Amino acid sequence: MNTIDTSKFPKDLGYRFPAEWEEHEATWLSWPHKEESWPDRIQLIYPAYAEFIAELSKGEKVRINVKDEEMKIFALSFIEKTDANLSQVEFYFNETNDAWCRDHGPAFLLNKNNLDNPKVIVDWGFNAWGGKYPPFENDDVVPTRIGA
Repeated sequence: MNTIDTSKFPKDLGYRFPAEWEEHEATWLSWPHKEESWPDRIQLIYPAYAEFIAELSKGEKVRINVKDEEMKIFALSFIEKTDANLSQVEFYFNETNDAWCRDHGPAFLLNKNNLDNPKVIVDWGFNAWGGKYPPFENDDVVPTRIGA
């Protein structure tokens, strides 16, 4: 894994956040599993989440963090019931505490002028909004794992 000079701001090194509408290779998600986040409803969200994945898979790769092979098989049992393009769905064994990948996942920066490191991941040091929603130790290391 390549790193950049962290004594400087990424902007000063030529990096920028891509706009949300820019073309990108994939969307990262984490499969929902924390029942406390979906009280009395977690079983109800799986079909809709699978449909969301199916829609994304029609135009890009969908990379899903799961704890293990068992969770992957469980997720696939819902995704396979949709019209998802399964060749676009990839699973990564990155255990998470919760499913909010937009919060704990990788944030990519781009630099078209840096041929050695045109894309880097910012690892913010996720702490579940100041420790408000523990545990978060698995979520905190997701960007590092993805970077590796």
